Amino acid sequence: MPGSGGRRRIRPRVERRWLREEHPGGPPVEIPLAEVIGAEGGPTVAIMAGMHAGEYAGVLAAVQLIRRLADMPMSGRVLIVPIISIQAFYQRNMQLSPIDQREVHYVWPGDPDASYSAHLVDLLFRTIRVASAVVDLHGGEFVQELRPYVAIPWEQDGDLFERALAIGRSFPVPFVDKRPLPDSPLALPRALYREGIPNVWTEVGHNGLIGAAEVRIQAEGCLNVVGLLGLIAGRTQPPQPRLVGPRRWSVVADRTGLWLPEIRAGDHVRAGQPLGRMVDPFGEVLRTFEAPADAIVEYVCTSPAIDSERRPHGNVWHQHLAQLAEDPRAS
Repeated sequence: MPGSGGRRRIRPRVERRWLREEHPGGPPVEIPLAEVIGAEGGPTVAIMAGMHAGEYAGVLAAVQLIRRLADMPMSGRVLIVPIISIQAFYQRNMQLSPIDQREVHYVWPGDPDASYSAHLVDLLFRTIRVASAVVDLHGGEFVQELRPYVAIPWEQDGDLFERALAIGRSFPVPFVDKRPLPDSPLALPRALYREGIPNVWTEVGHNGLIGAAEVRIQAEGCLNVVGLLGLIAGRTQPPQPRLVGPRRWSVVADRTGLWLPEIRAGDHVRAGQPLGRMVDPFGEVLRTFEAPADAIVEYVCTSPAIDSERRPHGNVWHQHLAQLAEDPRAS
C-alpha cells in the first residue's frame, strides 16, 4: 500500500452531519458522521468507535482525529464515526443496547425493519462499505483489563489478510492477534471481509478509563493507517508488533459466584497454571481455573460478580473471565 509520493496537497474540507432514520416502535436510529475530504482523489478510509459505549479511549481518539485531519494536507477521504451506539453512550450502558439488549457487534445481517440494533448495523454498514479499509476502535469495558493489541480477522492467508495485517501493524502496540473468523461471533468484521475490505479492530484501553496513553495509541495508529494508504504524508511506520494466534482460548464461568483472578492482562502463563478461582458468597471454592496452554493473557474480567445464567439473546459475554492467545514468547 504505497504512499502518494510528491503529489501537491492542500488541507481538506470537513463535513459534519447526523445520519438519522426512523425506526418502527422506537427512537430514531442516528449516527454522527464526519467526512474529511481531500482536495485530490484517493482511497476512502473508515474509522469508527463507540460500538461498545463504555470504551471511551476509542471515542476520544476518533473525536481528536476529526480535528487533527482537518489541519493536514490530504488526498482521498476519511469517514469518521466517533460514536456508533449513541443511545448506549448517553445512557452509560456498558456492553448491550439499552433499547433491545442486543450486543451490536454480534448482530448480522442488518435490517431496518427488524430490531433497533439490526437497523443500527444496517445503517452503519451502508455508510462504511464504500471504504478501502476499515478501523474499528475498541478497548476495555468497565470490567475488562486489557493489554493493548489489534485483532486482525483471518480465514486464510493471502492478499486480504496481508493488507489487514499491514493496517494492524500500523498501531504502536505490543502485538497483533490473528483472529480466526469462523470461531468468532463478531459479525461486522466478517461482513466486511466478505466484501473484500481489509479491516481490523483495536483493543486499547481498560476498565472504561480515559488514559492519555491509550487515546494517543488509538489516534496515532489511525493516522499511521491513513498515511499507509497514501492519504497524508510524513507518517513513519512504528516498530512492527509481533503476531500472536491464531489459536486462542476463552475462559468462561459455568457457575455463578465471585471471580478472584490471579493473573493480569499481558501475563505469560504456562499450561496448567492457575488463572483464578470462583468462590461462593461464603468464600468456599467452587472451581479453580487453569491455563489450557502456554499463552499470553489478552484480557481479564476485573468484576468479582459473575452470573453464569445471564445470557441476553444467547450472549455469553457476561461469563467471560479471561481470554488467552498463543504467543511464541510464552513457550
